[in-house]
Amino acid sequence: MDQIVPDRRPRTANPSSAAPPTGSHGGRGASKSWLGGALLTALLLGLIALSIRSVSGNLTFVLLGSVGLVVGAFHYLFPGSQFFTLALTNFIGVYACIFVFFLESNFHNINPLAQGIAFVLPLIAFLGGAWWRAEDIRRIVMSRRLREGGHFDRIFLWMAPVWGIGALTFLVPAQDMEAQAVGAVFLLAMSAIAAIVALVSRDIAIFLLDAGLLFEGFFQQSARLVLPAFAFLTFYSLCIILFGAIYTIMDRFMAEPNFVIEGVRRDISFAEGIYFSIVTFATVGYGDIHPVSGPVRLICGVEIIMGVLLLLFGFSAIIGHARPVGRQDRNDPL
Repeated sequence: MDQIVPDRRPRTANPSSAAPPTGSHGGRGASKSWLGGALLTALLLGLIALSIRSVSGNLTFVLLGSVGLVVGAFHYLFPGSQFFTLALTNFIGVYACIFVFFLESNFHNINPLAQGIAFVLPLIAFLGGAWWRAEDIRRIVMSRRLREGGHFDRIFLWMAPVWGIGALTFLVPAQDMEAQAVGAVFLLAMSAIAAIVALVSRDIAIFLLDAGLLFEGFFQQSARLVLPAFAFLTFYSLCIILFGAIYTIMDRFMAEPNFVIEGVRRDISFAEGIYFSIVTFATVGYGDIHPVSGPVRLICGVEIIMGVLLLLFGFSAIIGHARPVGRQDRNDPL
């Protein structure tokens, strides 16, 4: 039987003070967190839809329609679980990416109808399994508690056969099968995955609940990072501009150009100096611009060291500001 970890939020003797009213700051904070998660989810699904259009234009509409149907049905079955539905939406997006990967690798010649049917089979199976065990899953979802230990063993048990079926599909292209036979194999494989999903729908719901709670906690903590992150980025930008200006000035007043730019040794422009400063500060170094004189190489070394130190101290300061000692957010579900 699942064990629920104790709720870490502080409890009060007065039940009315344990949860903030709808119009309180806590309610507005949760609403903003949910809105931010919804916007990111919509952006993710939009990018996925645009990406898979190159594989099959019809699959784009199947993806968006499936998200609307499955998420709407889950929100109807388990009302009030916004972050659970957000986690489910993102999970469908990740599933779409994996589906397209196998489609492009092994089944790119099957017809669009078979693609759409194969895509929705596991989703329908999950919806059916959730409806079959609705009371149990509703209790899990509405508990808003992380499961003890994360149930890694159960996650592995239902993920292993799914990935095993996916791995076996790589044997299909080597068999020189006809298009209809390949489509039948693909539908058979997706049907097997759908059967597994239907049987383990409860464990998937637990996984989505934990992901949703962590997602909610991430947005609540990130709200406290806005001000320190903006201050860090401001100082980071000033350092980049400073070094970019130094590179440009050195080229202007020294006899020989200090950089080779796309194979040509010439004076660097201010825009190119800013670009080179960015890649140097981040220690990326694409190689399209590189220094050839000793003084500039020395300054590049100084900028690299400053960039590494600034990232270390900057991230440390931001994290420290986000969760100061002795402070605990009442609205943090984690």
